[in-house]
Amino acid sequence: MTKVLSGLGLVVLCVAILCIAGCTTKPVTPESTAVTPVVTSGAPERIAVPSPVPVPPTNSTPIIPANRSPAVLTTVTTIAPPEADPTDLSKISFKHYSDADFSVDYPSAWTITTSTYTPYFCKNYLDYESGVFLVCYERETKIIGPFNFYEEDILTKERRIATFTSADGRLKFVSFTADFIEGQNGMVLLDPTIEWTRAQFKNNYPDLSASSYNFIGNYQFFKNGNTVTSRYDVRMHKGSRYYPSAFSKKSVITPHYLYSFGFVTDNENFTKYQNLKEYMLSSVRVNGAA
Repeated sequence: MTKVLSGLGLVVLCVAILCIAGCTTKPVTPESTAVTPVVTSGAPERIAVPSPVPVPPTNSTPIIPANRSPAVLTTVTTIAPPEADPTDLSKISFKHYSDADFSVDYPSAWTITTSTYTPYFCKNYLDYESGVFLVCYERETKIIGPFNFYEEDILTKERRIATFTSADGRLKFVSFTADFIEGQNGMVLLDPTIEWTRAQFKNNYPDLSASSYNFIGNYQFFKNGNTVTSRYDVRMHKGSRYYPSAFSKKSVITPHYLYSFGFVTDNENFTKYQNLKEYMLSSVRVNGAA
């Protein structure tokens, strides 16, 4: 009996000792987040740590929400105006134009249009209500050139027109051709005097006074074979309401054709393009000349 009690006491003593040991053991803590260098070859290895995300300053551009439409950028394209013709003829590339009426050399950058015109009766008169003197064929002069648009009994109705225009639109070379009625000799039309030239000017500007004839210059008249030719220049005063304000006109008459050629410019460019004008007018060759 005494041995049994001694064994039980030993068991109780052992349990008590285990309980005391469990109560005094420190609890296991979670693994620390601190990075411990790993020692290799006696030196600690440096482990890269991600840099913190920068915080934008308060004055930075605000972020546009995804549901907001982005700004629309408008692109403005500036088109450079066409270049004017050089005044140095050696810098101009010329082409040769030819049709059934005439031929001429012209700058390659110019454009060509052809058309026809049928004259009609018109009478100049003063509009007393507005005080404006209405000039016949003023519209034709502006659109076509400084030619004689009046009806002639010895000419056929239709006139043929060829217009050469510079790239910048400031210069024009225009031909105006009419046929004589069968049996008529047109050479009687051209009178080799300055008065004939003044009459031609008056046809285009009937409301100008006689003193305006001072605008006419460089009058020339000559005869060659079966053709007669007249040339003159017109240069209006600066600010004139008339178009063209400056031009050179060359009329050539053969037994069968009436030709008029006009180099049209303005006050500013009249002298500037003198060489080009002379080159083109002198290159003209007409049909029916002998």
